[in-house]
Amino acid sequence: CRRYKNQVVIPVFYEVDPSDVRKQKGSYETAFARYKMEADTSEKFMETVDGWKAALTEAANISGWDSRIYG
Repeated sequence: CRRYKNQVVIPVFYEVDPSDVRKQKGSYETAFARYKMEADTSEKFMETVDGWKAALTEAANISGWDSRIYG
């Protein structure tokens, strides 16, 4: 939406470190490893997963809001 429709995007990171999203570490790394195993049989699915990864990296690079709760 940001790139194609010039809409404002404000990423909010709730109880997650934005650098984990940007670098796909932690739970993101685990999930994408699982998707990659599933994608071995489908090139189309792997393209979709690569798109998700790129979108998450782009969103995490936008100056936004970090609403993690520390306690």
